[in-house]
Amino acid sequence: MAVTKAETDDGPDVLRWLDRNLIRLCQKVGEYIKDDPTSFRLSESFSLFPQFIFHLRRSQFLQTFNNSPDESAYYRNKLMKEDVTNALVMIQPILYSYSFNGPPEASDHLIAC
Repeated sequence: MAVTKAETDDGPDVLRWLDRNLIRLCQKVGEYIKDDPTSFRLSESFSLFPQFIFHLRRSQFLQTFNNSPDESAYYRNKLMKEDVTNALVMIQPILYSYSFNGPPEASDHLIAC
């Protein structure tokens, strides 16, 4: 929805809209004690969601800085045509760890979704 909204609205408006919706979602599904910011917890099924929103906000799909309007439209079009798995990788790429002692290993934290 944010990418579709980015096609019609200005960048800062889309980011504010995305932030407001993330806060609303966290208020509904998160557990916290009022006036204690350290008590906030998300359920395991939502634990990676804020991380993906973080990467979406900084991706070329919402940030148009240093991209022409044609490039922005191209990236958004490619994202909208991909399946969920590929779209998630486009928003937050999988990080691999390379070493001389063995084969490449994907980061467990990012593959968990």
